Amino acid sequence: MKGLDKITERILADAKERARVILEEAQSDCRSAATEYAARADGIRDEIADRAMQEGEQLIVRARSAAAMTRRNILLAAKSEMIDETFEAAKKQICDTDYGKYRELLVALLSCALLQQASEEQKTLEFGDEVTEFDTFEVLFNEADRARFGESVIEGARRVTERRIGAERAAKLRLSTECADIDGGLILRYGEVETNCSLAVLLREMRRELEGKISEILFN
Repeated sequence: MKGLDKITERILADAKERARVILEEAQSDCRSAATEYAARADGIRDEIADRAMQEGEQLIVRARSAAAMTRRNILLAAKSEMIDETFEAAKKQICDTDYGKYRELLVALLSCALLQQASEEQKTLEFGDEVTEFDTFEVLFNEADRARFGESVIEGARRVTERRIGAERAAKLRLSTECADIDGGLILRYGEVETNCSLAVLLREMRRELEGKISEILFN
């Protein structure tokens, strides 16, 4: 029996030793794993922090860019609105100017349109092409200008142009029975062709040429 007890004790002792070794190895593995995962966690945390910082910086850059674009668009819209108001005021001032000056402007517009038509017709003849003869050159005003100026502008344009285009052609100018839907200026109609000399068209063309200079004056 004593021999059996010794064998049992030896087995138990070996088992305890083996268990101790296994436990120490497990604890060592746990410490190693903990150290490794801690290092991994630190790396992941640093990676997340770096990525978050980069995304934050990119977000700030995008926000600044969007803010700058919004500011630029607001300024451009404000400048455009001010230029619109400038030309609208110019149109109103032209229409409200005294009788003589506005009438002179209408005479000049009509004369230029008629001379331009005659010049284009002459070029067509020089190229050997046929031209269409027109019996009349109708002049259209808005209702107010037709009542105020009408025949007076027609007569003024005849006197200005008859030496250049001939009295016969100048005599074809007629005041139209129609009124044009324009703020000011006039329209010259011959056949199916219309030359738009309204103030809106003239100021639009002037704006293309002068907008840069006007911007410098307004926003220097």
